[in-house]
Amino acid sequence: MCTVVVRVDPGSAWPVTMLALRDESPDRPWDPPAAWWPERDPGIRGVRDRSAGGAWLAASDEAGLAVVLNRGEDVPTADGTWATRGIVPLDAVGGVLPGHDGTLPTTRAFNLVRATAAGAEVLAWDGERVRTSELGPGVHMVTHGEPDDPAAPRIGRWLEAFRGVEPPTGPPVLGPFDELRTADAGDDAGDGWSGWFGLLAESAVLPADDPDAILRDAHERDGHFATLSIVAAAVGPGRTVLQHARLTEPGRLDGSVELHHA
Repeated sequence: MCTVVVRVDPGSAWPVTMLALRDESPDRPWDPPAAWWPERDPGIRGVRDRSAGGAWLAASDEAGLAVVLNRGEDVPTADGTWATRGIVPLDAVGGVLPGHDGTLPTTRAFNLVRATAAGAEVLAWDGERVRTSELGPGVHMVTHGEPDDPAAPRIGRWLEAFRGVEPPTGPPVLGPFDELRTADAGDDAGDGWSGWFGLLAESAVLPADDPDAILRDAHERDGHFATLSIVAAAVGPGRTVLQHARLTEPGRLDGSVELHHA
């Protein structure tokens, strides 16, 4: 399932920076970030799921960004159908958070990472209730369970490593693949992202079906999921910056970028 790394520094010029990796079925069609939902707000842009019309990640300059990750809990329904989780990020950047009015979501279980210039939080829908966890100052990691849970394989393996390097404090100036090349060469583009991208390159030595792998290609309970794209983002007052890259080969960096130290 998806992976999100978040740095929170309230009061700074860019209070939130984020590295997000999208895991989805390689057979499910999707589109890179653009303003796909003008009927909602022409200022909203995001990664669109063509099948259901929703978003994995949605952002706007004024509202920050929101990204949805699947959770594993079963959510029973009367007719065996659910609304798409892709509406959740779109609603969030439109000002409507799950559970805001006491009603429960009609989707399968999810984590929603919501980032604004005021900070970041995770809203978790587990099939019973919506819970909100504020992400305090520092670096956090979110996957398919609780934020920063060391029992989750990727978090247990990598969270302290991400906390141990200098985090990015502003927008990425390069796309993710160029950031990876720069970090792999031992350089920095001057934007402070080399620490995080260096760790992402380091993680690529693991087999894509290893439970600790950040770049994934595995058959899960709900089907075949692989890492399809990478987003590096920064949220500040009145501005949200995204850099996005689609992996040429799902779950693998070596089909898209040559890494010499990973």
